[in-house]
Amino acid sequence: MASLCGLGIQEFHSVYQRDRLELDRGTLATEEYWRRILAAGGVEPSPELIARIEREDALGWTRVNQRVVRWCAELRRAGYRTAILSNMPTDKLSFMRDSGRFAWIGEFDMAVFSCEHALVKPEQEFYQRCLDLLGAAPRECVFLDDSAVNVEAARAIGIGAMVFRSAEEAAVELERKWGLPVSSLVDGTHG
Repeated sequence: MASLCGLGIQEFHSVYQRDRLELDRGTLATEEYWRRILAAGGVEPSPELIARIEREDALGWTRVNQRVVRWCAELRRAGYRTAILSNMPTDKLSFMRDSGRFAWIGEFDMAVFSCEHALVKPEQEFYQRCLDLLGAAPRECVFLDDSAVNVEAARAIGIGAMVFRSAEEAAVELERKWGLPVSSLVDGTHG
């Protein structure tokens, strides 16, 4: 994507992040987001180029960690409720819903996407919205995210939270600290 935008990797990453939360919030159109990035690289935007870059971006963001999906199913079988709280731009969410590869999202008790609420992580209001929709208190929840900033925001309102780096690493803390079932995370074969 960086080369398509005429940028080096580090510069691309910086420009990519600059307006990302507004895209995720749903207040910036996908086309305008990519036009801004292409302008930073001095590349003339075209509908075809924007569509190609957006497709590449969607493929990168929509990889599924099947072990975590199986673990969530394990939690539900054990009587826990599960929720998705995700920064997700409108076009990516449409891609996921239309592709048929993400039917498992419907198995969650709640799926809260930023573009549908005009809120984003790490804004505490977004976490609170999810709690309200679940009808849960912060102390009743555990939040996992790959971003330390998002985890700290969850902790700030009283949600138990941890940075997710790998299934194996998470399993140890989830079982030790919160007593959650983790067999699907440990060996990946249950479910």
